[in-house]
Amino acid sequence: MKKIVAIVIVLFVVLVGWLYYVNLTNVDEFRLSGYTIIQKDKIKVNEPMYLSYDMQYHGNGKPVIKEIRFIKNDGSFLTSDDEAISVTAFIDEKGATLANTNGPITENEAKELNLLENYVPAENYQVNNKDLNVVLKVTVKDENYTNNLTAIEIDYELLGSKETKQILFTGFVE
Repeated sequence: MKKIVAIVIVLFVVLVGWLYYVNLTNVDEFRLSGYTIIQKDKIKVNEPMYLSYDMQYHGNGKPVIKEIRFIKNDGSFLTSDDEAISVTAFIDEKGATLANTNGPITENEAKELNLLENYVPAENYQVNNKDLNVVLKVTVKDENYTNNLTAIEIDYELLGSKETKQILFTGFVE
């Protein structure tokens, strides 16, 4: 009986130690490695442009992106009914729209290059690779738009736990 108790205690200590180690070594973060922006003089009001945001995921496990949101200068989130700009996030599964392309891509160019078929909604997307190509469909609705966004927020789930990562950026327009 004492051997069984000793074995159970040892197994418990090993399990707790392993969980502690995994917790310490799990960096668990998204990093922005490159992105494109729209030049102010290239903006066409109400015409969608596709911007590439190259990211990397560092961590253990395979997170599921629940939502990608954008934080405004005043701390509020960009909403779908914003009068100045509209943004929809996609994942380019083939990585064909990398940020090292020659800037933003118009919707017509994306159709001609057959890029749209590679885009899947970012919501509920399971990250399977370290490299991740997030493509943002940005529509500027106001010709006098100036950057009012300061951060990208990624809400995701990892091993049953809800997590959030904020990445600072300079906005969509230069």
